[in-house]
Amino acid sequence: MQSSPLIHLPAEILDAILSLIDAHDDILSFALAGRACASLAIPRHTEYRILRIRHLRPELWAHLAQRADLASFVAHVHISDSSVRLQPDRIPHTLIGPPGHQETRSPETEAVRVQNISKAIANMSSLRTFIWEFHEKPPHKPTLFASHEDSILRALSQKKTLEHFALIGPFGSHAQPFTLDPEGQRYPLWRFRNLRYLTLLGDSWLKPAITPHVLRLLINMPLIEHLEIPLEFSYLHLLLFPALRDLKLLLLTGASASLDVTRSQFIERHTTLERLCWFPLALPSLSSEALPDLKHLTTTRQVIECLASVSPPPPTPSSLSFAIFQPLPPITEDPREANTRLPSPSGCVRRPIESLDVRSLDARALVDLHRHFMDSTTLRKLKLHTFRDVIDVCQVGDAFYGITWLWLPNVHLPSGSAHPKTVELCDLYKIISHFPRLEVLRGQAMWEAVNYNNDKMHLAIMHLAQMLPNLRELDHSGFDERRKAYRRVILKREITLERVVKDSSDGDGGEEEPESWESETEYEEVAIMHITYAIAKPKPRSVALLLNTHICLTDNPGMSGTSSTANSTRLPTIPTTFHAFLVS
Repeated sequence: MQSSPLIHLPAEILDAILSLIDAHDDILSFALAGRACASLAIPRHTEYRILRIRHLRPELWAHLAQRADLASFVAHVHISDSSVRLQPDRIPHTLIGPPGHQETRSPETEAVRVQNISKAIANMSSLRTFIWEFHEKPPHKPTLFASHEDSILRALSQKKTLEHFALIGPFGSHAQPFTLDPEGQRYPLWRFRNLRYLTLLGDSWLKPAITPHVLRLLINMPLIEHLEIPLEFSYLHLLLFPALRDLKLLLLTGASASLDVTRSQFIERHTTLERLCWFPLALPSLSSEALPDLKHLTTTRQVIECLASVSPPPPTPSSLSFAIFQPLPPITEDPREANTRLPSPSGCVRRPIESLDVRSLDARALVDLHRHFMDSTTLRKLKLHTFRDVIDVCQVGDAFYGITWLWLPNVHLPSGSAHPKTVELCDLYKIISHFPRLEVLRGQAMWEAVNYNNDKMHLAIMHLAQMLPNLRELDHSGFDERRKAYRRVILKREITLERVVKDSSDGDGGEEEPESWESETEYEEVAIMHITYAIAKPKPRSVALLLNTHICLTDNPGMSGTSSTANSTRLPTIPTTFHAFLVS
């Protein structure tokens, strides 16, 4: 690599080339190619691409304010309070001294720190993502003074490269009402333009005096692709985003069911939506032609029933007060309440749904309705919240044969039973046999079935490994409080060729003739599969859930960090060509 003409290019050009590499693993691979490559990539590109900060860290911001050359490589910044533990800190360490132990904020030191943050942001010429979240309860605040919040947002509003932005928490509480600031000049957030990903979650954005500012902010983002906003935002139905692909509406403070009509109208207008998270408060009014390109859906059964119906959606009762939005049609009988057979699926919109998470939708209803609203061949990820009989889940596996990720509940309510019942182990084996392509199994159903017995669970894991050749991960019984998820059982398969004594029996059932002393033992090579598994922490996640995986804000720990060691215990129930090693 030392003789490569690439190394002899000017440093500015090499930095520009490396800045185009997003994946951290690819940068490390370049650094391992030689000493010259390592000096170019480390630490400039390996440590300064992504920042995740949960503490004050004044020395870090002072360093980035002084070193504009290094700050220019920062592309993604995630600032949160110390209570957020879904992801570990990620900060430069080679050129910065150890952090201080004092986490208190005095007005003097905080003013210097905020000044350095603003200057560091100004130095980040490649900044594309900025997530700022704060979840601590009052009287704690994201900044000591409102002017500090304004200073940081003012620096961000001037970044032309910024595409992804999130504010989660008690921000904007000091923003002036629309009547006192009609031009939106006193709060820097109102001057943001042309973002592609936006998350605004907080009570401040729902104040009637502030919502006109939020409306104008959203109007200034015509090319937005991802929007995460409170369900209660009153002007949502007035907006149209031609490129919107991802929508998440979250209920923060509470609202009446009258919102369902306007939210349904907004969603139905956006035919480009591919990902939707929406829990209507009562009965939505979507038509069967809505959301033709939908791929990922998290919602309630009522939305599914709307999408599966080829008749117009039922009108909303006139007792709800939203006549100000549209005139109400005459009330007719709700076809979903009449126990009638669903119409033929001919003419239905079969959406290419890949991920489905529908509350209160049982397995039988999914089997009955899926032909009327989705393409069964595209589904890969399913979270099944409830089911009655085991045969219902088996039919789900037969209908959606491409499922690779499955979440099962711990209990079910069999037909004719008045009480829930734990899913038995034999029933789980029967269910899983109908999902031959399964790679990930989520939920505690398997642990409940073995009564959280480790020895029984070991046998169950090995049995699952034989049934499902693609299975690579399932949930452990231990819950990780920091990352708010269950630990993972990671399976690993390794095939080796081993010499074994060749079976010389002729297979006719007769008695074998004794071999003469001159005969030699014959060997043959047999493929032996070794299965091990390890217990790993759940992967880091962002509480904002804002970005797609290609932005590389989450680390991939793989199998590193597991404290398990292999043991050569062989199970007698495993075939002789299928060895298993217990990992504690």
